[in-house]
This record gives sequence, C-alpha cells and structure tokens, in this order.
Amino acid sequence: MVSWSEGSSSSWDDDSQTNQLPTTIPCYEWSGIAHELSSRCMHLEPCLREVAFKSTNTGRRFLACAKEKAEEKCYYLEWIDPEWSVAMQFCIGQLWSMHDKENDDKIRENLKLLGEEKSKMEEELLFFKHDFAKLVVAKEEAINKLGSARLAISDLKEEIEKKKLADHSSINLHQVLRAKAEKERDHLVLERDQMKEEKKKLDCIIADMMKQNNAYKDMVKKLKEICDEF
Repeated sequence: MVSWSEGSSSSWDDDSQTNQLPTTIPCYEWSGIAHELSSRCMHLEPCLREVAFKSTNTGRRFLACAKEKAEEKCYYLEWIDPEWSVAMQFCIGQLWSMHDKENDDKIRENLKLLGEEKSKMEEELLFFKHDFAKLVVAKEEAINKLGSARLAISDLKEEIEKKKLADHSSINLHQVLRAKAEKERDHLVLERDQMKEEKKKLDCIIADMMKQNNAYKDMVKKLKEICDEF
C-alpha cells in the first residue's frame, strides 16, 4: 500500500508526477466501495474501487478516497495492479500521443471549418444587415405613406362632415321654406274659399236686387198705365 505522496512512475504523463489523482474510466468488474478490503483512506474509511485511464497507467486498478465532493477527497492512492513494464508504458504513451495528435488534428480541422463557417456566416450576416437596412427604409417609407394617407383620409372625413352639415342645413332651409310656402298656400286657399262664399252671398244679393228691380219696374209700368188712362 502506498499513499498518493509516495507514488512514483517513470511514465511520460504519470499522474503521480502532476500531484493529481489518475483519470478514471467506469468498470463493471471493479467499482463501488471496497468494504471487504482492509484498506482505509486518510479519513479512515473504506476506499473506492477505480480504474486508471488516459495515462501510462491506463487499465491499472487502484483504491482511492470514496468522498463524493472533490474538496473533501484526500490524496490517498493504493495501486492494486503492478506497474506496467517500461515497454508497455512506452506503447501506451505512444497510443495516447497518437490519440492526442489525432484529436488535435481534428480540432484544428474543426477550427478551420468553423473559421470558414464563421466567414460565411459573417458574409450572410452582412447581407442580412444590408437587407434589414433596406427593409427598415422601406418600412419608414411605408409609415410615411401611411401617415400621408391618414392625413388625406382625415381631411376627406372633415370635408364629408362639412358637406353633411351643409346638406343638413340646406335640407333644413328647404323644409322651412316648404313649410312657409305650404302655410301661405293654405292661407290663400282659405282666403279663396272665403271669397267664394262672399261671392255666393253677393250673387244672392244681386239676384234679390234684380228681382226687386224687376218688381219696381212692373210697378212703375202699371202706375204709368193707370196715369195714361186718365
């Protein structure tokens, strides 16, 4: 059993040289708390089964502090599997170097593609900005035209209202004149009817006077005849 501070390795990226616990990988056969083992961490508690990964210790099993929070973990480390041979560590290191190089190449390629995509997006963004500016100008023109149209409609409504008032006044005047004419007509009709009645009365009086005149004439004629007999 060794503590983390006592660990040693001659590998190219041994975790013990960087003062960090090894990177791990899930393993179904070696996992969980090792209650059955006598190993205890610096907290004097059972250790957690782990398998190293991404180093020349890749695949080696070890025991470490079982605390879940990183700030609570102690630096206890107990290797279960023996250290790989130098040749094995070299091969593992080469494999990880190849893996890292391939990842770096992919990252560079992705960055290149991202740069090209960024340039393309910037061009499209510039195009959209110009197009948006045109839309803004068109919108402002449309708003101005709409404002002019609203003013024209408002003026037209005002003219219509004035015309309605004028028409209403004209209708009222026409109604007043018509009512006055009808009143005068009724008055003339009444006077005409009265004159007709008076004419009838005069006709009757004249007829009576004519009868009386004829009677007087007859009386005068008879008186004359009587006088002539003498």
